[in-house]
Formats: sequence, C-alpha cells, structure tokens
Amino acid sequence: MTAAAQLLGLTLDNGWQLFKRVERSKYATGGTFSHSYLAKNESRVAFVKAFDFSSAFEPGVNTLGILNRLTASYEHERNVLEYCRGRRLSKVAVAMGHGFVSVPNMSPIEGRVYYLLFEKADGDVRNQMDVDRASDDVWCMFALRQVCLGLWQIHREFIAHQDLKPSNVLCYGASEIRVSDFGRSSRRGQPIWHDEENCPGDRTYAPPELLYGYRDPDFGPRRIGTDLYMLGNLAAFLFTGVNVTAALLAKLDPQHHWTRWNGTYQQVLPYLQEAFGRFLQEFETRLEDPYVRSQVLSLVRQLCNPDLGQRGHPKGLGHRSQFSLERYVSQLTNITRLIEIKTRAGRRST
Repeated sequence: MTAAAQLLGLTLDNGWQLFKRVERSKYATGGTFSHSYLAKNESRVAFVKAFDFSSAFEPGVNTLGILNRLTASYEHERNVLEYCRGRRLSKVAVAMGHGFVSVPNMSPIEGRVYYLLFEKADGDVRNQMDVDRASDDVWCMFALRQVCLGLWQIHREFIAHQDLKPSNVLCYGASEIRVSDFGRSSRRGQPIWHDEENCPGDRTYAPPELLYGYRDPDFGPRRIGTDLYMLGNLAAFLFTGVNVTAALLAKLDPQHHWTRWNGTYQQVLPYLQEAFGRFLQEFETRLEDPYVRSQVLSLVRQLCNPDLGQRGHPKGLGHRSQFSLERYVSQLTNITRLIEIKTRAGRRST
C-alpha cells in the first residue's frame, strides 16, 4: 500500500484529522496520481487531496527524476491556487491550506505525502444533475455561466485550466459553483513538464487538434483555445449529457480517427468539420425548448469548432480578443435571465 493510501487517522500539522477516505468513483476519468480524504477540525469538514509519489519507488525507475517531476507538479498546483487565492478569484476552488504529512514506519522520503486542503463541496455537477435538474434549463445555464466566469477570471491572469470536465466543476450549496483541480493547468511564462504533452488533461474531453498532435506555438490558441472547447463541451453535457469529443470521433470514418491518421491536422480538418456538422444536426434534436435550442446550439458551434481559426465568438474571430470569454460572460448572464423570465411566465400560465 502506498504512503498516500495510508493517511486515515493521521492529523495534519494544521490540526485537521483525516477521518474518511473518499473512494474513486467508477465514472471518474483522468489520472490516478492522488488519493482523496475527508478531514475534520472540531465541527468543520474539509476535503484533502493527497499526492501519490509511489511511482518513484518502483523497481528499475529513475527515482530522483520521477520525484523531481512529481514534486514539481505538486508545487505547480499549489502555487497556481495560492496565486488565485491572492487575486481573490471567486469562481476558483482555491486551497485553504497545504503541506506534507509523514506516514509512521516508513522512510522519511518514501513516507512523506504532500497535500492540499480544500473547502468541502456538496458534489460536482454530475451529482447535482438529478432527474429533476437534468431538465432544468435555468440551473444548467446558471452553472455554465459560473464556469465561464471562472475561466474568464483565470484567463485574465494568463492561466489556462486545460482539464475542464464535469468532475472538475464543484457545487457549494444551491447557488455557488467553482472550477477545481488545477493540476494540469498552464501559466504563461512559467513552464511545467506537462506543458510538453499533446494532451495535458483528460483525453476524453480534449479538443481534436490536441488528439491529432497539433500544437499551436502561441499560448492563446493552444491553451486558452483548449479551455473554450472544453467549455462548449460542458455546455453540451449540461443540457444533453453528450460529450462532444466522443460524439465527434464516433462520426468519423475509421481511417480518419486520430489513432490511425498519419497526415497533418490541416489535412484531416475537412473530415472533422463534416463530422462536426452532422453532430450539430443530431445535437439540435436533443434540445426541446426553441430558445434554449438556439442559444446552446450556437454556443457549442462556436466554442467546439475543430478549426482553431473559427473557434470563439464571431465578433472576435481574427482579432486579439478571439479567445476572450468576456462576451460570453455577458451573453450567458442575459440568456439565464431570459430563461428565468420565460420559466416564471410558464408557471403562472399553468
């Protein structure tokens, strides 16, 4: 058993005691480089992310090299969250504390476990989308607007999330939603080793250009453009439960799938655009309310366009503001308000 898996019952140096291990959901995707716990301090309960460094101690590996890389990952996430905390970014799930704990009866190096301490959320958007809320257009648009605001906040600080997905969108009560898990984020001018990976985040939700190995040299298209795609993918999930990446790839001829394609991204792009068009036609039929249909369809079409040159708000295409989310924050605010008005009017008429 790894050190990070043996923290139950231990007390952190800030007084928090780990009393329950949070098991990984069978629906979880992405990396498995940490263990999760609940901690208590008097009447308060918090969430703990414990970093698992066990891969550095496997036989035949470069222990020092892997330790340096894993330590850099922890420090990167800690520093990003500390920066967001200092900037008071309200839609980011920042850490309340950080440090390390030593596991008894293990060596000082192998038994040292770094952690981040967070306010406990009520769950992610998947947990909150019960049978009733799955058809609640007001809540879905509100949630999307909160996430869009969170991404806009970090983008203004030249930080890209790069791993936005339903499990990384946390709900606190009925009216607070924040973006979480910055382990695969990128900061302009402060490189981290995972910046060199084609898909720093979860491939399941990645934009197609990254799957095909296309990496724009500029921070905006490559990093911020990825966040825009993932925001559009989240919009599709909230309103229909659909993952755009999976649906898009399913519509491709097998020879054009990223696992088989040997040409350039520009060469495969026409096939992706044709598949994207067919996806949008099918996606449109899943949205019942005409107003919601037009708005969500437009968002997904703009944010998930496989062509980076066409991704983003139409008014910004080709300009410095192409990947800015400022227009979308304002747009989603107005859409949410109009849906609320329509919903109230509908209830009064029944």
